[in-house]
Amino acid sequence: MSAANVRILVDIFTSIASHAHQLNSETNLLKKLQKGCSIAGISDPPMVHFENESYENYLDFLQDLLKDNPSMSEALSIEEQLAAVCEEILQIYLNCTAGSEAVQQNKTVMHWNLPLGSAKKEEVAARTSLLLSALRVLNDLERDSFRGHARQFFPLLVDLVRCEHNSGEVQRILSNIFLSCIGPIIM
Repeated sequence: MSAANVRILVDIFTSIASHAHQLNSETNLLKKLQKGCSIAGISDPPMVHFENESYENYLDFLQDLLKDNPSMSEALSIEEQLAAVCEEILQIYLNCTAGSEAVQQNKTVMHWNLPLGSAKKEEVAARTSLLLSALRVLNDLERDSFRGHARQFFPLLVDLVRCEHNSGEVQRILSNIFLSCIGPIIM
C-alpha cells in the first residue's frame, strides 16, 4: 500500500477509537441506553467493550505497521502515534480507577484514596485487557524508542503503580517495564 492509503487507514482507526471513547464518556447517553434497555428487557450494550476493541485494533494496526514497514512507519510517524495511543489508553484506565477525594482544611488540601465501588471495579476489570496490551506495546519498544517517550510515560506508570488493579498481570508488566526500560535510563 502507498503511504497515502496507510495514512487514510490510520485516520480511520483514529476516528473509530476516538468516537468509541466519546460515546462511552457520554454519561447522559449511557443512562438513556441503560433505561431503554431495561424497558425493552434486553441487556445493556457493551460500550466499554466497543471502546476496548476499537483501541485494541488501532494498537495492533500501528504495531504491525511499525514492525512490517519501518521506512513507511518513519515517514508517517507511526511510532509517535503508537506512543500517543498507549498514553491515551493509560490515561483512560487511570481516570477509571480514580478513587480519590480531595478535602480542603485550613488552606491545605488532603487527598484520600478511597476503595473503588462495585461498578468501577467492573469497569476496571473490563479495561484491564486493553491496559495490558498497551503496557506490552511499551515494554516491546526498543530501548532508544522507549527512552524518547519516557518523559510522557513515567508519571502515568507511577500512577498505575499506585492504583487498585484486579489483575496481578498489570503489576508484573509494570515491574518489568521499570526494571528493563526505566531502570537503564536512571542508571
